[in-house]
Amino acid sequence: PEGHFELDGKPIDTAKDEALSFLLKAAALCNDARLRRHKLDGKYQWEIYGDTTEGALVVAAAKAGFQKDDLEAKYPRVDEVPFDPKNRYMATFHRISEGKFHVYVKGAPETVLEMCSEILEEGKEKKLTPQRMEEILKVSTQMASEALRVLAIAYELIDAEKLAHVRDGLQRGRIKLVFVGLAGMLDPPRLEAKSAVQLCKKAGIKVIMATGDHKLTAEAIAKEVGILEAGYRVLTGADLDGMSDDELDAVINETAVFARVSPTHKYRIVESLRRKGHIVAMTGDGVNDAPALKAAEIGVAMGITGTDVTKETADMVLADDNFASIVNAVEEGRVVFENIRKVVKYLVSTNTGEIITVIAALLFLPGIPLIFTPVQILWVNLVTDGLLDKFLAMEPKEKGVMEQPPRKPKERIINRDIMLNIAYVGVFMAVGTLWMFTAGYNNGGLQKAQTLAFTTIAMFQVFNALNCRSRTTSVFKLGLTTNKYLLAGIVASVSLQVLATLLPPLQTALGTISLSPIDWLMIVLISSSVLVAEEIRKLVRSKLERRV
Repeated sequence: PEGHFELDGKPIDTAKDEALSFLLKAAALCNDARLRRHKLDGKYQWEIYGDTTEGALVVAAAKAGFQKDDLEAKYPRVDEVPFDPKNRYMATFHRISEGKFHVYVKGAPETVLEMCSEILEEGKEKKLTPQRMEEILKVSTQMASEALRVLAIAYELIDAEKLAHVRDGLQRGRIKLVFVGLAGMLDPPRLEAKSAVQLCKKAGIKVIMATGDHKLTAEAIAKEVGILEAGYRVLTGADLDGMSDDELDAVINETAVFARVSPTHKYRIVESLRRKGHIVAMTGDGVNDAPALKAAEIGVAMGITGTDVTKETADMVLADDNFASIVNAVEEGRVVFENIRKVVKYLVSTNTGEIITVIAALLFLPGIPLIFTPVQILWVNLVTDGLLDKFLAMEPKEKGVMEQPPRKPKERIINRDIMLNIAYVGVFMAVGTLWMFTAGYNNGGLQKAQTLAFTTIAMFQVFNALNCRSRTTSVFKLGLTTNKYLLAGIVASVSLQVLATLLPPLQTALGTISLSPIDWLMIVLISSSVLVAEEIRKLVRSKLERRV
């Protein structure tokens, strides 16, 4: 830790400033964070273990030459009152000499000040008047409005026999302390936070901030990252305490920031959002956040600062504690869902084409044997479909995937629009295949007809795979090489289909014969018609949507 301290723009010597030195020591002792130095890639680096806010206080003390380990060795901790979001403070007890102890308290300024009756000024303990307390609160408010996370530090000197009494008295609010000072820390949002929030808005996702910070601190940060905009309100935990569930439900959709909230408040917020029909993803790191995480549809725990209980309760753990990672997960989830939908559409539409072809042949071509042999159907399903569907699942994300509104929870993979598309593609494939079979049967006999039909339906599926890459965007806009896996699959499928009509062993197994260049030209022209038809549909749909 490197740095210096200034007062009115001028450097000051912390060793000569007793008040500042005492504040830094108290902040480092009333603290659970650790500062450790370790070697990484041949270089020594410092790393904070624990809460980053507490870590900032440890670093500040270290800059003044007060190492936490040295302080604790000199003033060992003998007891503590852990931080409680409801009380909004923590306390530690340290032995300073035989029979004498210091109790240090760190927490929200308004909470700590209520526990103080004196103030440390110029090295002396003086009475803390209401006017002085008001001045301190104004300074705290000003610091909070500048997006600083503000903590107050207080202490008291006690005798050994009063240790248990003081601990109990703190929790009951009966002990009066000496106010030491305020510490403000700038905890700026990550650089990617603002863009992540904007991406959420485009995706139809509302981001709500629920924090234990001061209202003004939360408001300043929320405005900076774009969470708080005109028309939205900020509520505090005190506001929630005065509201019934019905009153909270009435304002929840208009609220973007909740400040000074406890885990109980977070649980109420989640439940209110769910009552209003929202799908809720909730983040948390403390043990007390577990009920809210459990109540949300998606509980997200912090991987670095989160407790084991929180991680066990959550549905997802953020390895880097980064909000942007949640947005990335949403984006990836949408891509996966769309790719599943593409594969299902491809398989159902191609199989629909095969079924319609076989049934139509039985109904409208009486007296003619099966249009496909069983082995040919098996080949199409295993070789052609089996290659292309796997590579279609590896389709990269389409543009605008995060500009679509969220899907309804009960929305089906195959909706009405996709069903209609499957039906007309299936009919298209059946008509083309039957036409080729009839032409081949009239001009070359049954084996040639079956070979033509078999190859045509296989090529239909190749072109249909290109169709299924997007429901709305032309395959030519997507680019034929953007999914190199599918392109390789198409080359492999076409090559195998050609070999199926050329190699004698495959001809014998599949019941095929060699085809002429004219036959192949007709097959490509007929089977590619399904691609042309889909491109026309996408173009018409695009123009209609623009008009709307």
